[in-house]
Amino acid sequence: MVREMGMRVLIADDHDLLRDTLIAFLGAEDGIETTPASSFEEACERIRNDETYNLVLLDYKMPGMRGLDSLREALAMKGGQRVALISGEATKDVAE
Repeated sequence: MVREMGMRVLIADDHDLLRDTLIAFLGAEDGIETTPASSFEEACERIRNDETYNLVLLDYKMPGMRGLDSLREALAMKGGQRVALISGEATKDVAE
């Protein structure tokens, strides 16, 4: 049996409501598998130990995040992957 290629998304956010909402929204789509993490350390552990993710969503202000340094760290892990920051508080400078 051939496994269909789906999209794997790691959602790392310390706010349960936001994280669970994103998981429910994306999980309702066929072919999207989501995995939660509530801190940067947990996200890093998942990246290191799980199958490769197609997308990693990181909350800019969650526990363990050191701003753009953590973004660079996540981008470089496991040979590199797509990482996006999510935040309700990031400034325009951070986005740029």
